[in-house]
Formats: sequence, C-alpha cells, structure tokens
Amino acid sequence: MNQRIIYPQETGIAIITPTGELSLEETALKDVPSGIKYKIIDASDLPQERDFRSAWEFDFSKDFDGVGA
Repeated sequence: MNQRIIYPQETGIAIITPTGELSLEETALKDVPSGIKYKIIDASDLPQERDFRSAWEFDFSKDFDGVGA
C-alpha cells in the first residue's frame, strides 16, 4: 500500500502506515484521534529526508479527507 494517513499533533505531523487489513478510511477512523482532521496522501509525497520530517507542515484547514471518530 503506497498511501499514508497524516494528521496534526503537538509535535508535528503524525504519519500512519496502514496494514491493508482495513480500508484507508476505516484505519483513519480507528487510529486518528477524535475530532482531528486527517489527509490521505501518497507515500511519495512525504519528505524523503527523515531528519526534516519534524519541520514538515501541512494546512489541514484547507485540505483534509475526514475527521477522526
């Protein structure tokens, strides 16, 4: 599976790698905290350098796929 679920948290952006047992939407509803917006993205859209992932930003106010249950 080449898609990831991202959502904002206090220390930056959390990244969920789905196992494929559930659909992306089911995984997001199960794993994203209640009331938090999330976005499903291609893994290739993540920053390649892990050292800079904590500085990565995403505007969830304008672009999101759902809200955690």
